[in-house]
Amino acid sequence: MWRSKTKEFERTAVPHLAAVYRFARQLDESRAQDLTQETFLRGWKYFGSYKPETNCRAWLFRILRNVWSDHYRRNRLEVSLDEGEYSEVEPYYDWEGEFLRNEMSPELESALELVPANYRWALLLADVEELSYQEIAQIMECPIGTVMSRINRGRRTLARLLHTSTELACGSEKAAKIYHGDK
Repeated sequence: MWRSKTKEFERTAVPHLAAVYRFARQLDESRAQDLTQETFLRGWKYFGSYKPETNCRAWLFRILRNVWSDHYRRNRLEVSLDEGEYSEVEPYYDWEGEFLRNEMSPELESALELVPANYRWALLLADVEELSYQEIAQIMECPIGTVMSRINRGRRTLARLLHTSTELACGSEKAAKIYHGDK
């Protein structure tokens, strides 16, 4: 029984490891590995409740959402300590290469961090992970209309933030040119 469960989990869930890790990094870069590990541990534990006719990636994202929510609730009052003195070389996993090829620009990551969490979740699930509205509604446990609204508001917020950062960057370049006597 365990061998068949292991093979089925490896065949069905493990191929989505890079996508779950990428998404976890977009949510909380410092805890991405922990979030991914906990997601797959819970996925393994509750794999018996997974329905093969459904989308396994969406199922894993729903678990990730629950793990992220649990970590957020548990750690919102936690104070981060500076670990600069104790930094170690991070291990490199072969699936990280796939993730790193799809990494977002620093400007986009910075702007995404400012988008409210519910909008960011909906936006990333729709535009990065390319899930359907139905799958997103199941993951976020809300009606499809709410998903559509959150995606729309998330896109508008992100566009506004990117536009503002571009204007600020262009404005600072112009100011630097004027300051240095260039035209």
